[in-house]
Amino acid sequence: MLEVPATEISSDGSIVTRIDGKEVKFVRESDLGAVRAAREKIEAELTKLRADLATANTTIDEKHQLVLKEQAAREKAEAAVAENTTLKATVGELTSKMADLTKISGETSTKLTEKIRASLIKNYKIDAEKIKDMPLPELEKVEANLSLVGPGKVAANYDGKGSSNGTPSGLEGKSPLALAQMGYEQSSKSSTSK
Repeated sequence: MLEVPATEISSDGSIVTRIDGKEVKFVRESDLGAVRAAREKIEAELTKLRADLATANTTIDEKHQLVLKEQAAREKAEAAVAENTTLKATVGELTSKMADLTKISGETSTKLTEKIRASLIKNYKIDAEKIKDMPLPELEKVEANLSLVGPGKVAANYDGKGSSNGTPSGLEGKSPLALAQMGYEQSSKSSTSK
């Protein structure tokens, strides 16, 4: 046991003495328990504050990620709006060009229809009333078919007296059987030459 003079005992009950040249403070055990309890309470509060800080940091990081996602989505939306504006302008230009081309196409189609009608009337002697309401595709078919046959400048003469231009046809005075024989021979020649 250590004996200490009474003058070195402080009012809180602690004792200060020198051991091996160093000053050492002794306190009552009941005070030590209170200090320990206070320290444990402070450490518990510190641990709780650290946990709260970690939770807050996690929440801040999550919110920051949401903000970054929202910024990216906004930038993407702004880019889409800009692209949409460009596309609207392009569609407007194309619509205008399409309207112009449709007008020109209609005018050209009308001109072509009238030219084909005039050609059919002039070259093939077709009655204008018969083809006045025909649409272009039908007129083109008629013209193609007639171009295969060729223009019929001379009407066929089946009376046996020669062609309409006055030259003898060689059919005069022949019997119907001979005429049929000649027709058969003529059609055979035509089909073999094709």
